[in-house]
Amino acid sequence: MSQVESTTIRKIETHPIPPAIQEEIETFETEALRTLAGEISTDLFKPFRLQYGIYGQRQPGVQMVRVKIPFGGITANQLRRLAELADRYATGVGHVTTRQDIQMHFVELKDVPTIMRGLAEVGLTTREACANTVRNVTACHLAGVCQGEVFDVTPYAKTVAYHLLRNPLNQSLPRKFKIAFSGCAHDCALTPIHDIGLLAVKRADGVVGFRMVAGGGLGSAPRVAQLLREFTPMEELIPSIEAVIKVFDTLGNRKNRNKARMKFVIDKLGFEEFKRRWEAAYAAMGHTLPQNGALTLLPHQDEPIPLIMPTRNGAAHGNGNGAPAIGRETPYEMWKRTNVVKQKQEGYVTAAIKLFMGDITREQMLFVADLAERYSNGNLRTTINQNIVIRWIPADQVPQLYEDLASQGLADPGAELVEDIIACPGTDTCGLGITSSKGLARALAEVFPAGRVPEDLAGVDVKISGCHNSCAQHHISTIGLHGVGKRLGEHIAPHYELHLGGSVNGTAKIGQMTVKLPAKAVPAAISHLIDVYRRDRQPNENLPKFIARMGKSKLKDELIPYTIVPSFEEDSTFYYDWEGEEEFI
Repeated sequence: MSQVESTTIRKIETHPIPPAIQEEIETFETEALRTLAGEISTDLFKPFRLQYGIYGQRQPGVQMVRVKIPFGGITANQLRRLAELADRYATGVGHVTTRQDIQMHFVELKDVPTIMRGLAEVGLTTREACANTVRNVTACHLAGVCQGEVFDVTPYAKTVAYHLLRNPLNQSLPRKFKIAFSGCAHDCALTPIHDIGLLAVKRADGVVGFRMVAGGGLGSAPRVAQLLREFTPMEELIPSIEAVIKVFDTLGNRKNRNKARMKFVIDKLGFEEFKRRWEAAYAAMGHTLPQNGALTLLPHQDEPIPLIMPTRNGAAHGNGNGAPAIGRETPYEMWKRTNVVKQKQEGYVTAAIKLFMGDITREQMLFVADLAERYSNGNLRTTINQNIVIRWIPADQVPQLYEDLASQGLADPGAELVEDIIACPGTDTCGLGITSSKGLARALAEVFPAGRVPEDLAGVDVKISGCHNSCAQHHISTIGLHGVGKRLGEHIAPHYELHLGGSVNGTAKIGQMTVKLPAKAVPAAISHLIDVYRRDRQPNENLPKFIARMGKSKLKDELIPYTIVPSFEEDSTFYYDWEGEEEFI
């Protein structure tokens, strides 16, 4: 039986902070101390701290620190440093986001510069994780090991991310700007909902490049990105991206924040005119194109250490302790079925660690770091579904890995599946949050029990945002919910607008807003929706196809009974949010 001690604390390897970054942190520290001393107002300090990835919480006097993790790639050494900083200066919990970042909450402003230095010593930064900049560049967590990919997009995502980091081109854009890379048509990185989406493709002559789309985004006015270039050669990748950013920087709305994203520039110009402006911007950059016709990629290594020699035939059988499966699926078999994926490299697998709503404790971070080094090469990746994966695991070591994960409560099945509900922080910490999205996610866990969700819900996903901004990407979910308040007489009841039928699979489909449900009725309403699907579906019809066939009107009729809210006197619980101790306001 293999066990990794949860108390293992290994020495963190650090490197001297480059002078330019040291100066950058000192500049932030000076402004932060001036703000704390009352020399400058918090309103003036706000855009400055956002530029550095520091976000104000709804709770006064504390900050959220967002660490930028390009393509989700993080080392065991870096994860240990995050664990140390979260324990010392935050709540001891890290939160993986839908942009593959890791956040720490309830940090005092005076401690932020120390955190920045601690991150810089291990090659991490918070810079431009917030504000009107290019946000974290995301990519599929299986890039490089996916059986169906055209090629590994990792080095391209990394090169673009670091090319744009601290780049004068994007320090003061009209609004935030998001880029994603996917390696195959399944499009795990969700390119159609990004300002720039890059999908790996191969021409008939065997040359590889990217299909480039532009103008996607969610929020209160969701848009699907449109095709800008059918094929982008590698040597033209960075100039093509820079030209889009320049058009946005020139034409974006700087007066109305609600109309400032690039999708509104396209709405105003029309896509053909936007494309013409992009072509002109690209042509004007001709002198900056690489002289040798090649794109210089940043070094990246994500392969197993030479000593790891996998067996040829893959994982062993049983429940992880040598006992055979009897009757029904064992916990180990369930976990292996839902959380383990064969890599394209013979004999290796990737295992997903399901983090409930993206949260991971200090002890778990240290433990996962140890596992990554014990079973693999010390490299990990965060996912856009708020989990962490360990890649390059020899398939014959999967049972031992399961035992270790289970010993620390990290072996929940259902990672990246319907029961792996995505939720933003909501009113727990976000100043913009309206409802407790995490509270509702916990309530829905009873509707979608981990590892025991029937096969007819395969491919279904559930995403919950605490407001219309769609941080949990509810618009592209089979079942999406976003929080609102609704006044009923002298009281306000928390509600969710239900969006049905969203998806991304090479192309994007925005879910239809179907009905507004009181928060306390959402689990019952979703259960009824699934019952209706099972009652009225056609042979071999999955839930997304059923939703499309039935249409908004019929589904709304089925759910109307769940929209009824009793008066406060009849049942006051409807006027309290999930897990709320005070009346909703």
